[in-house]
Amino acid sequence: MNTDEYRPEFCVWELTLKCNMKCRHCGSMAGKARENELTVDECLNVAEQLADLGCKQVTLIGGEVFLYEGWEKISRKLSDNGVDVNLITNSFLLGNEQIAQIKYARLTNVGISLDGMEDNHNNMRNISTSFEKVMEAFDILNREGIPIAVVTSLIDRNFEDLSPMHDLLIEKGIKLWQMQIVNPMGNMADKKSLLLDPAKVSLITKFIREKRNEQKIVIYAGDNIGYFDENELYLRSQPGTICEWSGCQAGLRVVGIDSTGNVKGCESLCSDEFIEGNLREESLSTIWYKEGNFAYNRNFNINMLTGSCKNCDKGAICRGGCRGACYFTTDSKFENLYCCYPGKTNVSKDYFENNLLKYYEKT
Repeated sequence: MNTDEYRPEFCVWELTLKCNMKCRHCGSMAGKARENELTVDECLNVAEQLADLGCKQVTLIGGEVFLYEGWEKISRKLSDNGVDVNLITNSFLLGNEQIAQIKYARLTNVGISLDGMEDNHNNMRNISTSFEKVMEAFDILNREGIPIAVVTSLIDRNFEDLSPMHDLLIEKGIKLWQMQIVNPMGNMADKKSLLLDPAKVSLITKFIREKRNEQKIVIYAGDNIGYFDENELYLRSQPGTICEWSGCQAGLRVVGIDSTGNVKGCESLCSDEFIEGNLREESLSTIWYKEGNFAYNRNFNINMLTGSCKNCDKGAICRGGCRGACYFTTDSKFENLYCCYPGKTNVSKDYFENNLLKYYEKT
C-alpha cells in the first residue's frame, strides 16, 4: 500500500468509557470504565505514533474526559508535537482544577455538549441541573479566555430548539457550533421512535446555510447531515470557502481509538465489526497500513451501494454518506436513509421506520 495515499490526519480518541452521566442517546453506552483501559504512559506512546504518522487534529472524548486522570499530559504531548487538540465534555465537572488542566493541555477549544434548550437538554442528559451547569461552564470558560465549541446531537424532539439555541449561543459568545444526527446505536438502539424524521434533514441544511450567511456564528454539519441538496456547499466548509461532501473518510483520513487501544476508522462505528487491530498488539502504523483494513472505504466501488443509494448519480462521489449512519439504520454499510439529495428517491418516514423495523427484527 502506498503510504502517501492514506494518512490519519484526524483522530477521535476515547480515553475512557467512565462517565458521570447516563445520557439517553449515548452511542457508546458510557458509564463504567472499560476493563484494562490504556494507561497514561501507553497513551503518551500512542500520541507520539499519531504525530509521527502526520496527524493534524485530535479530539479527546469519553465517557467523560475529565474523569481520566492524566488526560492533560496526553494532550500536551500531542500539542508539543504540533497536533491541534480539543476535547468534548458534558462540563458537569468543570472547575478550577479542570481550568488549570485545560491551560496546561494547550487545547484549541473546549467542546461542550448542548442538546437543546433546558427541558430537552436535561431530558437527554437524565440530570435536571445539566443545562444550568453548561451555562455556568460557558461563563467560566469565557472569563478565562478559553475558546468554546458546542456540539449538538439531534433527535426529533429537540429539532425545534435550533432557533432559540442559535440565539442563546450568540448571547453567550460562542463562535463554533457543530450539529449531528443521533444514530440508533448504544442507548438509542431500541428507541427508533425518538430518532430524527429524515424529512427534517433538508430543513437543517437550510437552517445552517441561512445562519452561516448571518455570520454571527460558524456552524458545521456533522458527517451524517446532507447530502447534495442546494445547501451542500455551505455545510462543512471553513468560513469564506465552499466545499462539498466527498465521501466518508473513515480509514482514509480519519482514525478512531477506543480506551483499550482498539483502532477503527471512526469512533462513531460503535461495533466490534469495525475493529482493525489493537495498539497493545501492533503499532498504529502497522494497523493503519495493513492490507485489507478499512476495506469498506478503501476498496469502495459504486456497485456496493444498496437500496435507495443504488444507482444514485452522486454515488461515486457521496459513496453512501456517513458509514455509521448507514450501518446503524439499515443492514447495509452502503445505504443512507438520511440523505436529502433531491435527485434520489425521497425517503419517507414510513420507509425509514419500516427499514429500521426490518433491521431490528433481523438482529
